[in-house]
Amino acid sequence: MTDTIGRGAAESFDEIYKRNLRTVYRIAYMRLGNAADAEDAVQNVFLRYLRHPKKFESEEHEKAYFIRAVRNESVNVLCSPWRSRRTDFDDLPERGAEDPYPDDMVRRALRAIPGKYREVLYLFYYEEYTTRQIAALLGQNESTVRTRLQTARQKLKPILREEMEETT
Repeated sequence: MTDTIGRGAAESFDEIYKRNLRTVYRIAYMRLGNAADAEDAVQNVFLRYLRHPKKFESEEHEKAYFIRAVRNESVNVLCSPWRSRRTDFDDLPERGAEDPYPDDMVRRALRAIPGKYREVLYLFYYEEYTTRQIAALLGQNESTVRTRLQTARQKLKPILREEMEETT
């Protein structure tokens, strides 16, 4: 593939890939719930970018593009007819490859709340976006984002309390 694009473009892609891989993977994993689907989504996002490169105004613009792209790709994976006809890796008796991000108490708790709340929490706390920036990324009102953040925190509290009681 590097033959079809110039050396400078390949270096630029490598830099963009390295800068955005962690964020794209985490969002895909958060939305899809397993490593295999997340890896497929990440691959598709970066392949789409490689085939149709974009010019970005800033790193923030670049990051917003990849967040939007992985959200859309996650929806495609979730709506795929193939997904409904397969068995999830978590349901198999033997576990596949280990997730590169260890399963901790907060991640387990995040997976227990609905996606629309999980997404705003992730963008706010992990990616450190403001509510205004999240609203722009998700195409929602800023007040909707603030409400979802508040609701997400309320939903997360009892789950984390229960997790804490189980570990002590």
